[in-house]
Amino acid sequence: MHIPKKADATLITVAFLVFQIALPALSESADQVNAPEPPMTFQGFLMNALDKVGLAEHMNTAGIKIYGYAEGGYMYDISAPQPKAGPTFLGFNNVRSTPILDKVSLNMERAVDPAKREFDAGFRLEGIFGYDARFIHSNGLGDIQTGRYQLDPLQMYVDMALPYLPMKIRVGKWIELAGFEHFSANIYGAFGDPMRALYSYSYQFLYAEPGTQTGVLATYVLNPQWTFDAGFTDGWNQSTRDTNNYLDLLGRIAYTPSDKTSMIFVMTLGPEYPTAVGHNLPDGDNKNWWAALDLVITQKVTDKLSLGTGIDVVNAAGIPGLSGGAQQWGGVAGYASYSLDPYLTLNSRLEWYNDSADGFSTGAATGANFYESTLGIAIKPFPHDKILSQLMFRPEVRFDWSDHGVYNSGDRSQVTLSGDCLFVF
Repeated sequence: MHIPKKADATLITVAFLVFQIALPALSESADQVNAPEPPMTFQGFLMNALDKVGLAEHMNTAGIKIYGYAEGGYMYDISAPQPKAGPTFLGFNNVRSTPILDKVSLNMERAVDPAKREFDAGFRLEGIFGYDARFIHSNGLGDIQTGRYQLDPLQMYVDMALPYLPMKIRVGKWIELAGFEHFSANIYGAFGDPMRALYSYSYQFLYAEPGTQTGVLATYVLNPQWTFDAGFTDGWNQSTRDTNNYLDLLGRIAYTPSDKTSMIFVMTLGPEYPTAVGHNLPDGDNKNWWAALDLVITQKVTDKLSLGTGIDVVNAAGIPGLSGGAQQWGGVAGYASYSLDPYLTLNSRLEWYNDSADGFSTGAATGANFYESTLGIAIKPFPHDKILSQLMFRPEVRFDWSDHGVYNSGDRSQVTLSGDCLFVF
């Protein structure tokens, strides 16, 4: 199915409306939003500061929130500590033996509630500054910058809740929907609790999922257990420029049978090559469509213990320059989080990732199997303080291994120590 990028966005929106109105099962039980995005559940430093000067009351009345976070970290590669040693494949955490300002994020947001079945309009604006920005640029926005620390307009979208239907329409640019982990400092992953996260990212997150998507997305809340999303985007990490000039299909199904169990399935379908951003890219490939499938399952076993699984599979009908026809990559990761007390939470991840596309997804010199085991602890020194409860330290130790010599100068393994300081405000 080929959909020209120049298709009228208005017609796309109207098509969504007609489709949803025609649905026979407009459930009257949609009394709450099973939103995949975690809500803001605290009033941070910024809103408290605005409250002291008399501005927060007006913003709260209008439903507008201003918040953000700052994150800085450090990584030491025990196997190859030299700053200019070979590749680590750790993505955002790839700078050895040097303190890094990962990012400072500032958000302004007004959320809408489709369950009210009345017209409402909302938005979200998020900009970031730091080392991570250089890796999350979308094609056409911020991608001509140079230097270690850069700016990025990470999210810019408008939400419109519809009358009579438990549904909203989103237009703009947002962080990808797939994956167990989340780019926003990795603090709002599938577990939802900022305590339950690791500083480093999985191979799946780095190499089998898009960073951002730009387009139109419709969300329909059938009932408190089922939420459906469908839409069109410019493709992986594309925005004002698109290397393929074709639209992707994007869909998501979220099933939450209870407050302890959740399952989320995401699919993207469309031409993606190339996925990098910048002005000197190879021509886009419109013939070989990719199918990317993502499944996340979480289970809260007890009040202290949560378990989760993330699965990613990407199939490309073909990659220009690679022989052999269809190419695949993806992996499986298991997560466990155990809260010792309000101060300490243990977090772990075990992962297998396979790049059978001759190193295409990871950038390695060859296809390989990657394995990693990460153990970390999230430390909240002041869990009961109104402001400082959002201060967190996350040290971790990580062991990576591959069946090919891809690390440093042909090593098959690496051991890294890393950690960050994170403050949500």
